[in-house]
Amino acid sequence: MMERTTSTRRQFLLAGSGMGAAGLLATTAGPSLAQGDAYRAAAVNGGGGIEGVVRLVGKTPQTDRVMIGKDNHVCGEGHATPDPVVAAADGGLLNAVVALRGINAGKPWPQRDGYSVVQEKCAFHPYVQVGPPDIELVIINRDPLLHNIHSYELIGRARRTLFNIAQPQAGQIDRHKLELRRGHIVEIDCDAHNWMSAWIFTSLHPYVALTDATGRYALADVPPGTYALSAWHPVLGSVAAPVTVAGKATARVDLAFGS
Repeated sequence: MMERTTSTRRQFLLAGSGMGAAGLLATTAGPSLAQGDAYRAAAVNGGGGIEGVVRLVGKTPQTDRVMIGKDNHVCGEGHATPDPVVAAADGGLLNAVVALRGINAGKPWPQRDGYSVVQEKCAFHPYVQVGPPDIELVIINRDPLLHNIHSYELIGRARRTLFNIAQPQAGQIDRHKLELRRGHIVEIDCDAHNWMSAWIFTSLHPYVALTDATGRYALADVPPGTYALSAWHPVLGSVAAPVTVAGKATARVDLAFGS
């Protein structure tokens, strides 16, 4: 049985709640381990895999479009979509985070540095990324204008500022450690350009993956056992389904948003 939670960050912001959908979904979208819980990194012998496709079923939901009202010489003209929903012709969903829940021991994170957020043409790159909760984030401004980067840790209905910095010059580089307390989803906005948006999904364990343009994902070296597998998207919310990994076999789990 698949469980489903759907909400959108912008809907709640427009309603005046001051919270994002990701804050609501923090307990269902990500690993079942809280950030303060222990995860034990150890060699995985006889591990299996999980692979599949995350799809959007039905019509692509209409998301907010914001007028580009300043710095048009760099940002362009018209409107921008802060939180896009991008799906292939067959529904394969880009930028969904697939995470294993209920695992407390397994392989270590293969990468603990090299995480960055780049501002170019008044957009954050990448839009969604995954990593451990204690990463140092490199923030780079490639635009010849002022950006103000404001990041939040989402904790239930609260948004806690992690850092809030100005980058007035092209080529400016700053580094900040995330230092999360209880949440695992980070929202990044630009206070100078209200259409700029990015997300970081953090996990104590490395059994998380970001879907590609076809909606595909793969998790490797998973210890045998029964877990829940979730998919999270900043706009669409989260869905989850059970999965059993046996020996060196690869389990197939497809997840879907929509009706």
